Amino acid sequence: MAFFAAAICAVTGVLIWALWVLPIVRSIESAEDVPIGQTMAVDLDSGARVGIWTSGISATLGTMDCSVIGPDGAERPQQGPSAVSWDDVLWWMTPRTGFVQSAQFTAAEAGTHLVDCRDSLDTYDGRFLVAGDSIGDGSIGLGRTGGNDYPVGTLLALGAVMCPPLAVLLPLVILLRRLITRRVPRPPQT
Repeated sequence: MAFFAAAICAVTGVLIWALWVLPIVRSIESAEDVPIGQTMAVDLDSGARVGIWTSGISATLGTMDCSVIGPDGAERPQQGPSAVSWDDVLWWMTPRTGFVQSAQFTAAEAGTHLVDCRDSLDTYDGRFLVAGDSIGDGSIGLGRTGGNDYPVGTLLALGAVMCPPLAVLLPLVILLRRLITRRVPRPPQT
């Protein structure tokens, strides 16, 4: 059973890294960042979900406010990260030092979206970029009755850092246990 669990962890870890972590890393790496106070135009397809990644003093202090205007002129709603996010467990994978995802938004229709980030105190500096979303959409109910909802981004972030070590450690523990139990002499049977 432990070897089966290790195999599932290995497959899950590879899938999370190949389909979620590495695409986000590539999108952050290739995105252009601009200073706060400037407006960035981003062309998106309908239904595309992207993240706003911020850095600088304003982002650290939480005084950076961002707004997104869709092609229809309406402001798009944003969602912030959950309790455990990319920045908590995968910060070392972010190719741009200091950038953390502060929000996400979904394009309601295809076209140019205008992203504007400003310091609410008009005092501090910072930068922002639009790249892949690590927050995810929705949640998964876990627990005996499924009543505990966990955001998808949280589960993927935890899976990215927990599955690979478990895939390696479970077989090692089983093999060590078998080696130790073989060396222990058994009492004679009467």
